[in-house]
Amino acid sequence: MRALLTMRDLLGCKLCWQVTLAVFALILIVESAILVPSAQRFERTELQRLADHAVIAVEPALLVGDSVTGGRAPLPEVASLVGQYRLAGLALYGRDGMPLLQVGEHQGLEYSDGISRLAGMVAERIGSSADGGRTDVAWRSSRAGEPLVLARLDSSHVRGALIAYLLRIGGLVAIIVLVVTAGTMLVLHVTVLRPLLALRRSALAAGDDPDRAELYTVGSRRRDEMGDVLRAHDAMLERIADSKRRDRAVAEERTRYLSHHDALTGLPNRTALIEFLARCRGLEEGERQATLLLLNLLQFRALNTSIGAQRGDELLQRLAAGLKRAAPSGDFVAHLGADRFALVRVRPAGDSDTGYAEQLVRSARQACADAGMETIRVRVGIASMPVRGLDPQTLLSQAEFALSRSRADESADYHFFSAALAAEAGERQRLTRDLENAIRAGELFPVYQPKLSLAHGGTTKITSAETLLRWTSPVHGAVSPAQFIPLAETTGLIEPIGEFVLHAACAQMRAWRERHGRAPRLAVNLSAHQFSRPDLKARLESALLEHQLQPNMLEVEVTETAAMRDVASTAATLATLRQLGVRVSIDDFGSGYSSLIYLHRFAVDAIKIDRSFVESIGADPQGETICDAVLRLGQSLGTRVIAEGVETKAQLEFLRQRKCDEAQGYLIGRPVAADEFERRWLLARAAA
Repeated sequence: MRALLTMRDLLGCKLCWQVTLAVFALILIVESAILVPSAQRFERTELQRLADHAVIAVEPALLVGDSVTGGRAPLPEVASLVGQYRLAGLALYGRDGMPLLQVGEHQGLEYSDGISRLAGMVAERIGSSADGGRTDVAWRSSRAGEPLVLARLDSSHVRGALIAYLLRIGGLVAIIVLVVTAGTMLVLHVTVLRPLLALRRSALAAGDDPDRAELYTVGSRRRDEMGDVLRAHDAMLERIADSKRRDRAVAEERTRYLSHHDALTGLPNRTALIEFLARCRGLEEGERQATLLLLNLLQFRALNTSIGAQRGDELLQRLAAGLKRAAPSGDFVAHLGADRFALVRVRPAGDSDTGYAEQLVRSARQACADAGMETIRVRVGIASMPVRGLDPQTLLSQAEFALSRSRADESADYHFFSAALAAEAGERQRLTRDLENAIRAGELFPVYQPKLSLAHGGTTKITSAETLLRWTSPVHGAVSPAQFIPLAETTGLIEPIGEFVLHAACAQMRAWRERHGRAPRLAVNLSAHQFSRPDLKARLESALLEHQLQPNMLEVEVTETAAMRDVASTAATLATLRQLGVRVSIDDFGSGYSSLIYLHRFAVDAIKIDRSFVESIGADPQGETICDAVLRLGQSLGTRVIAEGVETKAQLEFLRQRKCDEAQGYLIGRPVAADEFERRWLLARAAA
């Protein structure tokens, strides 16, 4: 079996074949250089032998025949030799050059001065035919009078003898070449090529699995140069494996550091915070408690968009350094997000955290002032829990709840989590669980609020609708969207809810189109979470393709607040949606403080005037002025303007006079189920 494997390796070795062919060609060249002169010598020898035989045959006949000087008649003894002894022709000439005898193929056997100078009985070649079948020789006879003999010999057999000679010698050479080549190949394979093949296999295997390169060493006890190469190769593999292990350890440590620290501030992140709180649970030193303080910078995101990310980063770095200086040694400081920090202190139970919170607020305000961002407000949420039985997630949820109360309270910079808040937090958690169950159980359902086109001068031209969501719970009854939508946004449940609304609207448009040949355009609201997803375009394309809809049948609404989080990213996303063909509108327009600055950068089809301005029509001249300004802005930009929250005829008339494109509100129609909206839409079409 081992011999079979060796032979297989040998036959499959490209380098072996290259060396073998090179040796084979070299030996052939050398043997050819030797064989060609040998063949020429063989041919000369054979021809000389043929000439000598002719001399031996002709000379006795000349010696015993009639006188060759007494007349011109052919000598019978000599003439009879033609046709024998491979004599094809014969001519004799006297000393004076006169022909004495010409018999057989004698054409061309003529006397010349060069031939006349021959002496002795040594035959010399004087010519040959082109095909080598005839060879002419001449010699001076020893007979009295020394006649000159010219003979034409049949040498056709010499070519065959030469070929036979070459075949014999060539065959012998081929056998020698094969034996020498095979031996050379075998010796090279054992001494050089087999180690090289092992080196190749080792290098390829180590390249495929560099982390375990030391497993593929060759191992050699040879003491020659090849042994040095193999040992150097093995040492290199061991160094590679060792280097990979070190690199992996460094990368793992780096990955762990990055996974536990914020890249901008260098502070621990949320993951590190949870792990630190879990370690605090193991403290058994007396009655101690852990206090978590969550610090939030209000308006930071919006301000960061307007002043630039670089100044915002400088503020965060300055604030991180300030908090580390303000926190006593041993306290844990973390950065949980762009505008949120966390501090943990472990202290004896009963110690007050008020002074500590005030110190942090002052430090944060000073950092904002130093960065030129005095308008940023600082809010802190505080929660405490005994270290025995400490639950990190619960403590974090309590601090988050206290922070939400602090943000809503303009009179206080910080809030403590209390029993009352605990009850409210418990209710919030129960509602969150019920909302999760409602999504799975299908308790959420869409409704459709009609939009009225004012461009047709009537009140019956319903052109489209906004898709809204309702929840009827078996436990809570009808839950207001104002209650469960914000909850869904803070808990991340808005993602599946948004997908449900998108597909429900697309499925409904397809059903209407199949029944009536056409369908009204439906608008869906995109949450900030959905809008910021990098695969938003792919999700919309998938929904449209699944329900076989043209993109212009769908309209997406993005709140102004979500659009202003990152202006550059928003502009790119909106442009992508417009390229897809989906209609895009900015919802709650006018509620943000910097919308007008960036509106020209947003590729949108429509802007929706915030309901707070529509409500002021007829009651507040300033609100009417704002509405009028937004309408003029939309007209100047060539953008449709939609007024939401229209509840009185005076408001509708005001908007119609100022050429508002569409109106939406309870005066036009409340959100209704799909069949009721379908009925109203069909009636409006019939009336039109």
